[in-house]
Amino acid sequence: MRPIFFTKRLDFANKGMYNKCMMTIDQILLDIVNKTNPTVEEYLLKRDAKVLRSLAGIISNTTFITENQGRLLLKIIRDNQEKIPVLSEEMKQSLTTPIWSKLFRQIEVVKKLYILNQADTDPCISIEFTFSSPIRKTLQSLSKKVSNLTQLLTGKIYTADLTEKNIVILVEELEQYDFIVDERILTHYKTIKSWAAEEVQKQFLITNIVYPNFQKQITADLGIDTAIDESVIIDRSIRYQYYYEKSSKTPETLTEIIAARKTSKVWIDKNTYTVNQVIESLINLKRFPLLVVFDSYTPKKCLEELTILSENLKDFGIYDNVGIYFRLDNTDNGKEFNQCIANNSYNCQLDSATQVVGVQSGKIPKFLLKTDWKPMSVISLGAPLRHSKTAVYANCCDLIISYTDVEPIMETVLKWE
Repeated sequence: MRPIFFTKRLDFANKGMYNKCMMTIDQILLDIVNKTNPTVEEYLLKRDAKVLRSLAGIISNTTFITENQGRLLLKIIRDNQEKIPVLSEEMKQSLTTPIWSKLFRQIEVVKKLYILNQADTDPCISIEFTFSSPIRKTLQSLSKKVSNLTQLLTGKIYTADLTEKNIVILVEELEQYDFIVDERILTHYKTIKSWAAEEVQKQFLITNIVYPNFQKQITADLGIDTAIDESVIIDRSIRYQYYYEKSSKTPETLTEIIAARKTSKVWIDKNTYTVNQVIESLINLKRFPLLVVFDSYTPKKCLEELTILSENLKDFGIYDNVGIYFRLDNTDNGKEFNQCIANNSYNCQLDSATQVVGVQSGKIPKFLLKTDWKPMSVISLGAPLRHSKTAVYANCCDLIISYTDVEPIMETVLKWE
C-alpha cells in the first residue's frame, strides 16, 4: 500500500483522530540524529547515516525537504527501525501514517530545448531540464548519434552542435518527455522534415554543382591543372559537403579506405599499416600540410615517433619546411629528441610553405593560432585526440587520423557498408 503523505501542518487540538503521542516524521528524524549515545553512524550504514544528517540539516533551515526526499527518509527509517534505539513504539506507529510539520518544498520542473547564443562561440542547441534519470539515460544513449553532445558542469544542461541532424533527433527523442521546444528550433525542424532526401542529394551531387564559389574553392585546393582521380574526389566530399555516386567496390588500399571515411575521424591500425603507407596515402590524396600530434607523457615514445616520422618523410623527399614546435627536458631521451630536431633542421619558421608541423598532445603554441596556416590532415600518434586544446584546434580539419595499436573506444570509426 502506498504511504499516505500529509503535506500541511496539523492542528492537533482539532484533530481528535491523532492522539498526543503522534509525532511528525521530521521531529522523529531530529530525535534520531541528535542522539549522541550511540550516534546514528554507529548503528546505520555510512551512506544511510549521511543521508539522515543531510536531511536533518535541510529540515532545520527555513526551507523544507521535497516529497521525494520525504519518501527516501521514510524508507531509511522503516528499513532500519529495529536498529534505531531511540525509536519508541509510539514513533513506530507514526511511521504507518506519516505526518509532517510543513508543506513539502516544491521544485520547479524545467524541460526546455532551445538555441543558445554565447559570446565568442558558435550558436548551439541547449537541452535544459530538472534532474531526471530517464531523460539523462536517453541523452546518454544518443551520444553516438548527436554530434558534440556535452554535459555542462551544472549537470542540468547539455549542449550539442546546431545541425540539421541534431535538431531532428533531439526534437523527436525528447517529445516523450513533454519538452518546451523553442519556436526557432520548431521552425527549423519543420523545414528539415519537409525536405525529400533524394531531391537534396541531387542538388549536391558533384556532377550537378555549378556554383562559382564551389569551383573556386576546389581550384584553390587542388590547382586548375591537377589531374584528379576518384579517390581525391571521394576524399573531398566531407570538406566541401557534396555527394558522389558511391562505387560498389569495397575500398582495398589505405588511400581508398581513408578517402571513403564517413566522418572526419578515422582510425588506422599501426599493427596493419606503416607510417610510410600513411604518408604515401596523404600524398596521393594531396593532404599536405600535415599536423602531427606526439604523445605528451613519454619522452622515449616521443623520440621513437620522431625518428620513425623523420625516416619516412625523407623517403618521400621531404627534408625542408618541417617545424617541430616543442622540446623535451634534458633527460637521456629528451636530449636525443631535441638533438634530432636540430640535426634535421626541424625548426623552420611557420608560414604558408610549412609542410609538416609537430606539437605535443594537449598543447598548442600560441603563434599557431595567430597565423593563416591550417593543416589539411592531422595524425595523432599513440593516442586519440580527446578533450584537449589540441583536439579543439584539430577540429578545423576534415581528416583526423588516430594512428594507434588499439581502436579508440569513443572515436567514430570507419565501417564500410
